[in-house]
Amino acid sequence: MKRYRLNDPKTLLGILNKLQNIPVSQPGTEMSYLIESPKIENGLAKSTHIKLTPIKGEMGKPEHIVAILKENKVELKIKLLNPFQNDLFDVTEIVIEPLARSTKRASLSGIQAQNLHIAENVQIATILSLYGKTSIITQTINKFQDLIERTLSNHNFFIKKINVGFFYSTTNPLLEQISQAKTPFFLRDSHKKIIYTERTFFNPNNKMQQREIDATFHNYLVNNIKSVLIVPLFTNKNMLIGYVEITSNMPNLGNSYLSNDIESSNGISALLAFLESSSEDFIFNMEIAYVKDWYKMADKETIRDLSEDGKGVGIYYSGKDISEQYPAGSKISFQISINNQAYTFFGNLKGWKKPKPGFSKGILGTKIHSCDIPNGIELVQHYAANVIQGAL
Repeated sequence: MKRYRLNDPKTLLGILNKLQNIPVSQPGTEMSYLIESPKIENGLAKSTHIKLTPIKGEMGKPEHIVAILKENKVELKIKLLNPFQNDLFDVTEIVIEPLARSTKRASLSGIQAQNLHIAENVQIATILSLYGKTSIITQTINKFQDLIERTLSNHNFFIKKINVGFFYSTTNPLLEQISQAKTPFFLRDSHKKIIYTERTFFNPNNKMQQREIDATFHNYLVNNIKSVLIVPLFTNKNMLIGYVEITSNMPNLGNSYLSNDIESSNGISALLAFLESSSEDFIFNMEIAYVKDWYKMADKETIRDLSEDGKGVGIYYSGKDISEQYPAGSKISFQISINNQAYTFFGNLKGWKKPKPGFSKGILGTKIHSCDIPNGIELVQHYAANVIQGAL
């Protein structure tokens, strides 16, 4: 393995603690910073936060910062947490690339992915428009809705109903406008007509007639809905197909963070991150159910790297170039042997990297979403974490 991709909050915190008082720079600029106050925020989605203090130049809006250590190059992928506080960032990933590989790291090149298969991407939007909610899709929706409701309820949200819908069949003026804007909508309090309009959230006051807005609010009140969050659903090729609608009998979905400090780490950002991750798995589960034909790519290839969450897998590929027939978004399947047992993983192809001049192997970037054995992803996650921790 040449690179280590980390996103487990505990691991990130340990690395960030070591990077305090070490200058980090923004690539392509003269800006440099010091990392301060790293901490984990618990909640619906655990996250790791830092404050940046400029050493040279202004704060700017960095998305990547880099530290060069004695043996490693450490890249941090960061995201501004609060638009009203320009020094507070969420660390979404740390990529560690050894400047000189040790023997221990070199020995990791023997990890194999076996029985690699690939299938053309399923056009789930076409299936939905032609056949509507089939029994397979309905079963997948029910599982997804149950997951969302159970998780939110366990994190102190008061949920009336979770509804998954598709834009091909909507006649609701609000949903029609959201489908055009392709952004979330959050009605915090239907009685007081309070709408969240920060970030890129949809503001009906700018797009809808007043009578339509009044009718929408009235309909919510009649049905005892005090707050509603609508989040668009996209396929892995960024095609809009539907939405998740979360309603509550209480303002702000009955959640104290949304009520008292919506821009906090446990506020709207954490909720959207959870819904985005869950929606990716939901869309994948609908698509994989309609895969018919698998093409065998290779009997065995070497794994290049693993992300610590057990889902990102980079695989060297020595076969023929089939990237035109199977572009990013195609479905992929492979096996990894763990404790002498073969686990079959299914996921999306994230991208192809063709061989560099002088090299015979390209790279497949994949993200796995499911396994034929329930604890498979968890085992890969633990394995990757142990390997990476041992190499740092």
